[in-house]
Amino acid sequence: MRKIPLPTPRQEEWADLELGVIIHHCMETYRPDIPISQWKCSPDRMPAESFAPTDENTDQWLEAASKLGAKYAVFVANHVTGFSMWPTRENSYSIASSPYKDGGADIVADFIASCKKYGIRPGLYYSTGCNGYYGINDSEKQDYMSKKYRDYVAMVERQLVELWGNYGELFELWFDGGVIPKELGGPDIPRLIETYQPNAVCFQGPSEHTQNLRWVGNERGLAPIDCWSTSKRNTCGFGGDEEDDVVGIGNPDGEYWIPAETDMGNRRQNAFGGGWGWAQNEEQLVYPPEELLARYITSVGRNSNLLIGMCISQRGHFEDSWQFERFGELVADIFKSPAATTRGSGDEFILRFEHSEPIRYIVIKEDIHYGERVREFSVEIDDGGGFKPCFDARCIGHKRIIELGANIKAAKLKISKAVDTPIIKEFTCYR
Repeated sequence: MRKIPLPTPRQEEWADLELGVIIHHCMETYRPDIPISQWKCSPDRMPAESFAPTDENTDQWLEAASKLGAKYAVFVANHVTGFSMWPTRENSYSIASSPYKDGGADIVADFIASCKKYGIRPGLYYSTGCNGYYGINDSEKQDYMSKKYRDYVAMVERQLVELWGNYGELFELWFDGGVIPKELGGPDIPRLIETYQPNAVCFQGPSEHTQNLRWVGNERGLAPIDCWSTSKRNTCGFGGDEEDDVVGIGNPDGEYWIPAETDMGNRRQNAFGGGWGWAQNEEQLVYPPEELLARYITSVGRNSNLLIGMCISQRGHFEDSWQFERFGELVADIFKSPAATTRGSGDEFILRFEHSEPIRYIVIKEDIHYGERVREFSVEIDDGGGFKPCFDARCIGHKRIIELGANIKAAKLKISKAVDTPIIKEFTCYR
């Protein structure tokens, strides 16, 4: 029997958290006149003095995330402009040159403190491949062996020591578009992770790291119907602007455990910055909470975590907190009334009700501690006339959510193909 990949304890914990946020409060917010295509521009167009929040409140951000139901948060510490949200020692293009708190602010430190206050695991985003301050853009051809790029790489490594070495343990490290391997001229990310944050899960991290996550292939909250946690390779790197079905789906026969993370903005993609940034008079582009719930079903309910963007306003607040609070209420409402549940090992499970029950959702979970064993399954329901087919797919994984909306007397889970004895952690019908 072929040995199947298993998650590390931290990857298993990550899957159990299910829902996170990624917080964008960047220089671009203060220059809405500059389009996203020009964000990697010279700092002359976005001087450090432009960054001037009037009421920065990281507690307000994390309180909103908590009401959403988020269990982890990633803060964008250095986006493509190169502006640093902590007082870096490497250059003057940072929060230390901002008028905010007369240059005495450290928003990374504030974010970490607020995460601790609200019981949310912290993570950090750092752009290694694009930096407007240094004129580096990996979407263009780079001479990785040039003195300019070697100097840039050395600076990146020193900044990552500042970030990863001074703010405590980080749960997730986020690499937008992946990282250039060291042997091709990129920074020595594997060594730095091993030295400073060995326990972190890494979104699009280097292949040497054993706790990576992959991108789902789009920024619309849509995981493939079958989204495996395994892949033929241990890393991936993409620009984030087009789907890649192969990467999104994964591979049930892959030898690496590298589950998919599904990211989306909390505003529509035609909003400022593709929905990741805040701009005035775009309240109508905030996703309705009901639409976020639908995306929760198509991500968390398809064996992926959902990472929702938070666009912070010029004053320093998350202005769409009502959206998060209502979404959290909707999700809590789904799972408050289980009609019946079971668990165990085997290839068939049946839930029966004394009377017909109005079932809205069916949830199935494999115990991924033992890997993904199921390869094909189906759900049948009995509405009074015997069992009838309801749903079929290939992957269960950490969680499969099936929207039903029917009165039934029984539900049956049938596993028709597996690589080892299926271990079902949960098979539940919710009213």
